[in-house]
Amino acid sequence: MKHSAFFYVLFALSLAFLFACSDDDSDTFLVRGDDRSYQDDEDDLSSSSARSSSSSERRISSSSMRSSSSVNSSSSSKRNVALVEPLRQNPDEDCDYGSLIDKRDGQVYKTVVIGEQTWMAENLNYAYLLPDSLRLFDSASACYNDSLEYCDKYGRLYSFDVIEKVCPDGWHLPSMDEWEVLFDAIGGINVASEKLISSYGWKNQSDVDDGYCFSVLGGGYRPSVFNDLGVGEGLWTSTWYDSDAIKNVYFYNNYSYAYEGYTPFEKMLYIRCVKD
Repeated sequence: MKHSAFFYVLFALSLAFLFACSDDDSDTFLVRGDDRSYQDDEDDLSSSSARSSSSSERRISSSSMRSSSSVNSSSSSKRNVALVEPLRQNPDEDCDYGSLIDKRDGQVYKTVVIGEQTWMAENLNYAYLLPDSLRLFDSASACYNDSLEYCDKYGRLYSFDVIEKVCPDGWHLPSMDEWEVLFDAIGGINVASEKLISSYGWKNQSDVDDGYCFSVLGGGYRPSVFNDLGVGEGLWTSTWYDSDAIKNVYFYNNYSYAYEGYTPFEKMLYIRCVKD
């Protein structure tokens, strides 16, 4: 009987040890830093270690941006966005634009209604300045190549410091979800560049009709130097990617789809405001 009791105690201790080990292993699958997919973590594996070691190393090239059709297809299933017919059949037809007067400086912007959203049909061009102590660049906004001529055509590039502050009253910086609602309304992110970029003003202009009168013009962006004029255009969103970067939307002329990428704070991109 004494031997039997000893074996029962030994068996119970063995079971307790096994359960403890299995609990420790399972915890590793529950701790996630954010809501990114496993593929996102694999894509960003090398850059995440660099960002954690030094802020000066937070450099994400445009080649690391990825087409997010898989992300869009999963998130769009949560929305019920009706497909919107093009607002015109060819670029020779007039667009039915509205208008927005920015009371701060008197500038007038074209606006366009696509589905349930009202967007600026031009990039914001409000000259927002910050005190010297807060500047990441020479100012919180800049013209491409520091030329007012480019501001007149493409609008202004903005630093991270002010992206939530610069839209006029009654308008705001769109979230990534609001961009995706727009993409869903025109047929999906896979055709977003084809359907939303302007039919003029790009290098090696492709066959697009700008049927939704959104007219992305290819103003490039600014990492440490101005880049991609006439080739692409980067626009801010209000959605964080992680603690070091904000999500952005990028259009290229030589692809039918748009990119959903992420942008470190050091870069400057354009802004399209959407109505509240």
